[in-house]
Amino acid sequence: MGFDDIGEKGTTRRGFVRNIAAGAGGLAIASALQEALTSGQSGLMAAPSQSQSPGGKKYGKFFLSDKGEQPKEMDFVGLNSIPPFPEIASPQTYFRGASALPGATATIGWQVFIAPVCWETPHIHKYDEFLIFLGGELPDLCGSFDAEIDLWMGEEMEKHTITSTTVVYIPKGMQHAPLNFRVIRKPVLFHALYLGPSLDREPRVPGFDLTTFDWGGPANLKTFGPPKKK
Repeated sequence: MGFDDIGEKGTTRRGFVRNIAAGAGGLAIASALQEALTSGQSGLMAAPSQSQSPGGKKYGKFFLSDKGEQPKEMDFVGLNSIPPFPEIASPQTYFRGASALPGATATIGWQVFIAPVCWETPHIHKYDEFLIFLGGELPDLCGSFDAEIDLWMGEEMEKHTITSTTVVYIPKGMQHAPLNFRVIRKPVLFHALYLGPSLDREPRVPGFDLTTFDWGGPANLKTFGPPKKK
C-alpha cells in the first residue's frame, strides 16, 4: 500500500506531521494490512539474517534492532520502511514476523495515518488478527483520537464506524474489509497485529471492485500489491 509528496498538500497536512513529531516524541511511526505480504510476494522477501546481539551472545538471534539504515520500499527484514502510500507518514515501522526473526509467530505494524484513504477487498486469514486504532499523540493515545474509520465485517458486510480508540478482534476465517479511514482530524496510530508468521490473505468475494463499492461517504481510493509486470 510511487506516490505524491505529502509535504506539498497544505498546512493542515504539515500540521499533522508536526503533531506527530512533537506529540509522539521518539515514537517510530507509520502500513497494514498490506497485500505485499501475500503468498505471491514470497519472492520479494529478503533472506533473513541470523543476527546476534553485541558480543555474539547466545540469545542474540532473538533480537531485531534498527540499524539506522535508510528506509526502503518492500523491506521485509528491517523495522523501518517506506509506506505504501503518502497518506501514511514516512517512515513506517513494521515487524514482518518470521521473515525478520526466524521462528516468530506474529507480525505487527506501527503506522500513522495523516489523511483520509480507503483500501482492501474482503478477505480472510489463517490466524487471528487484531486491528488497533489509537490517537497519535503521547501520552494520551485514547484522548487524542479524532477520526472516523469505517470497517466492514462478516459475510453480511456489516458496517462499523470507529470514532474512538478501538481494538478489533478478527477470528481466523472471518471475512473483513474494506477499510476506510474516511475522516482524519488528528493523526491516527494504527496497528495491525497478526498472530501468524507472515500475513497470509485469501480473497473472499471474487471480482470485488473497490471503484464501484458503495463507501457511504468520501473515498480516497488506493490499491496496492505486487509490482505490475512490464
